[in-house]
Amino acid sequence: METKINSIEDLLLVILVILMIGISLVLIFVIAQTNNATKRLIAHKTGQEYEEFDLGKWWKKISGTTVSVKDEKAIMLHHDYDGIRELDNHLPPWWVNMFYLTIVFSVVYMLVYHVWDKAPLSAEEYELSMEKARKEMEVYQQKQGNSIDEKSVKLTLDDAGALANGKAIFDANCMACHGTAGEGTVGPNLTDEYWLHGGSIHDVFKTIKYGVPEKGMISWQSTIKPKDMQDVANFILSLQGSKPANGKAPEGEKYVADAAAVSDSAAVQ
Repeated sequence: METKINSIEDLLLVILVILMIGISLVLIFVIAQTNNATKRLIAHKTGQEYEEFDLGKWWKKISGTTVSVKDEKAIMLHHDYDGIRELDNHLPPWWVNMFYLTIVFSVVYMLVYHVWDKAPLSAEEYELSMEKARKEMEVYQQKQGNSIDEKSVKLTLDDAGALANGKAIFDANCMACHGTAGEGTVGPNLTDEYWLHGGSIHDVFKTIKYGVPEKGMISWQSTIKPKDMQDVANFILSLQGSKPANGKAPEGEKYVADAAAVSDSAAVQ
């Protein structure tokens, strides 16, 4: 979508430039005709002769003309370098005027970029672009995090930051029913191998997301973001085998991971 928008903007810019060039040519023509009409009116009243503005002559004057080969003797200098003669050819006026414009531009550039600091230099512009890219990446990652569901949830037991975030959320929302160390109180023990609703990362995420209303487990999908639910699920699985004191008796069935889940877990570890 971004590329398409940029393409449309580029097309509009090209059209705008073409329109500006066309309008400029029309203005030149109108000014020339107005100038000729004014000269004719003055000549009619005063009886003097006048010379109309000729666009061809004006362009010839601006662009400059090269001397033909047969007329080169008129501009040939007296210098002679082993039979090589030099011509006194002047630069075309348009070239000279462009050179003057580059001088003016350089002065304006120096003032704007180096004296008044009104615009960023290349290095600053690069840093601004990188900062913009970082913000866009954060937005993208946030959107990706919000798109996590029970099918796409990942096992990230090696991510200390995610586990710390999961523990903070667990302490704030889950500790009352599952105990400070996951040993279980009203809710089941989360540190053993037995699970009521499955012990894979997908099952734990699904239980957190949708809850088990008939057993008092509420749904957290309207309260906790998908990325945070993934962190909580990983934190819960990190409690496996911790054997806290006063652990509640096992409930449910012993969970045995399939080969694919074991492979994924080993890769993460």
